[in-house]
Amino acid sequence: MLSPTKHLDLDRSVLWVSSIILSELKRRRVLSFEAVRKLIKRRVKDDNDIVLIPALSFLYLVGRLDYHIKTDSFEYADHGGDADAI
Repeated sequence: MLSPTKHLDLDRSVLWVSSIILSELKRRRVLSFEAVRKLIKRRVKDDNDIVLIPALSFLYLVGRLDYHIKTDSFEYADHGGDADAI
């Protein structure tokens, strides 16, 4: 089991950043990579580039977003399952 340490800042964790991205994707359905990066820069402030890619990878691995290469954008993936599983 993973347990937090005194050095963990929950406002800069992968799960927190993932939840920010997911809530915005649910609202707008499609976001460009640059829009996601600006959103996280505005909401997380420090160390935002360090946690952005792991958060996007996490959401992709659990099947909550799709990446479109041609438009360099992310789309909220609702594959017919429980949309609130995360």
